Amino acid sequence: MSALKKETGITSSTISHNLSDLEKRKISTKKGEKYSLTPLGKIITINLIEYIKTNAAVSKFQRLWMGHDLSCIPLHLIKRIGDLHNSVLVESESGEIYKPHETYQKIISGSKYIKGVSPIFRFDYIGLYQKLVVEHDIDVELILTQEIVNQTMEGIDGDNLKYLQDFMSRDKVKFWVIPDDVNIAFTVTDKYLSLGLFHENGEYDNTKDLISDDHDAVTWGNQLFYHYRNQAEKLEL
Repeated sequence: MSALKKETGITSSTISHNLSDLEKRKISTKKGEKYSLTPLGKIITINLIEYIKTNAAVSKFQRLWMGHDLSCIPLHLIKRIGDLHNSVLVESESGEIYKPHETYQKIISGSKYIKGVSPIFRFDYIGLYQKLVVEHDIDVELILTQEIVNQTMEGIDGDNLKYLQDFMSRDKVKFWVIPDDVNIAFTVTDKYLSLGLFHENGEYDNTKDLISDDHDAVTWGNQLFYHYRNQAEKLEL
């Protein structure tokens, strides 16, 4: 009782009244002076925690979910959208239109590995990834659409192509090609998740980026990556 009172800040009489009610409902039990959850109580508590996390993620990031295409997030990860509750939504503001892009560059620079899905093309990312692999020995694994593969290859000169082939032969860089269009762009590292969405009209929203260093969010991002990698074919140069 003293531990519960210290943890909750609630009076002993109020705690005792509520515990008595929970015990009648077979949610909690008392052995000696110790209170614990019953198996039923554990089931209810775990699902209640998931509900609280989901509600927090939905309400906190309404501007990201509303008006955006969520069809590329599989159902089992939609059900666990609460894993993203401990995140930050980085948005472009007046005079800071590149804020999401600059934040993205910062979070991947200190990573041990980079995995991602990219259905959009950014020429400056070619040099960024090359620098990370060459100077920081970071492993890069990207899933691209065929269109982005074509644009990427067109943007690389002969010398850089040889560098790329060398890194791919040593498994430092891996490319996967997904056959269908994908309306989601995200990167997951050992420390961060970066998630961007498309508008419902099919245009990528480069003004918003969901960033998180929370373990649950990073795990969620890794599972999303492997969901798409299972549909892709490895690219060989």
